[in-house]
Amino acid sequence: MGKQLDLLRAKYLPLIEQEIRKFFKEKISTQKDEVVVKYYEELSSYILRGGKRLRPLALISSYYGFKSRQEGNIVKASISVELLHNSSLIHDDIMDESLKRRGGPSFHYQMEDWSRLSQNTPPPRNAGISIGILGGDSLIELGLEALLESGFPKNSLIKAAFEYLTAYRKLIEGQLLDLYLSTVTMPTEEEVIRMLSLKTGTLFSASLVMGGILAGAPRKALVFLKNFGQRVGVAFQLQDDILGLYGDEEVIGKPADSDVKEGKRTLLIVKTWQLADEVNKKKLLFILGNKNIGADELNYVRNIVKELGVLDYTKETALNLLRENERDIEANKNLFERNFVEFLRELNEIVVARSF
Repeated sequence: MGKQLDLLRAKYLPLIEQEIRKFFKEKISTQKDEVVVKYYEELSSYILRGGKRLRPLALISSYYGFKSRQEGNIVKASISVELLHNSSLIHDDIMDESLKRRGGPSFHYQMEDWSRLSQNTPPPRNAGISIGILGGDSLIELGLEALLESGFPKNSLIKAAFEYLTAYRKLIEGQLLDLYLSTVTMPTEEEVIRMLSLKTGTLFSASLVMGGILAGAPRKALVFLKNFGQRVGVAFQLQDDILGLYGDEEVIGKPADSDVKEGKRTLLIVKTWQLADEVNKKKLLFILGNKNIGADELNYVRNIVKELGVLDYTKETALNLLRENERDIEANKNLFERNFVEFLRELNEIVVARSF
């Protein structure tokens, strides 16, 4: 990673983890029911299992990107976007029937064992999914609560909360489109990018904008941050899709065949479909969404994506978004502190260079 990202991670990652622990400890301390206490403990352990924490780091860095800053607890405010992000992961894993996340069980699978909550009765049907839905819902509310408890001026908190809630709405719209696109034979490239912009670009964008709002940033800077975050988010997801097909399971924390078995219409798949002949189109459709495929089928998908030049095309699509960001940084760099400009450049660079 770059110098500013390394400094930011070294200083704030421990504080973010500490704030998450403290936040849940405070919520747990007010509970009288043992079952609710265990529920929040499970949520806390799931979130603290790992994660890159790029969104809270982006919010913090954005806040410190302006010379004139308002007073408040920026670390507490930053965990709001991490909680919202984890909410979307929990719901996403339920919809995709994914059993692993970050090298451990997905939250709904983690909660499948109802005995964590009750020793006296057998687990009800779909217990894990039911608790997973509740867990994702709780994190949405808890994220907003963390933001509103962060001590910034009321007017700024209202604006930041509006950004948070708008991001929540757009995340839902993106997930809805993701589900819909998996039901059509093959969507267009434009439809996939639109879905990614909502599902992944939205929260990167909101994190940067919320940090700027809490700092008291001018409108021009907030517009820049929104656009920059959208493009970073889409490029990040394109790289995530590449890792989902070609990555090392031990590194990425989930099976490398999960996206194929779920039938995800990623840009890799959509573009391959456009370029393939009829025989390969038919074979691709047979494999996508088939839970029983093995190594041969997975390698077939990997190979045809490479052979048709789609792997390179997807990488270039991500790079074009990042090049646009670089031009935008150069044109607007005078709006920000120098360290924040370097952070933005480094964030831009690591998106497609990452292996996890």
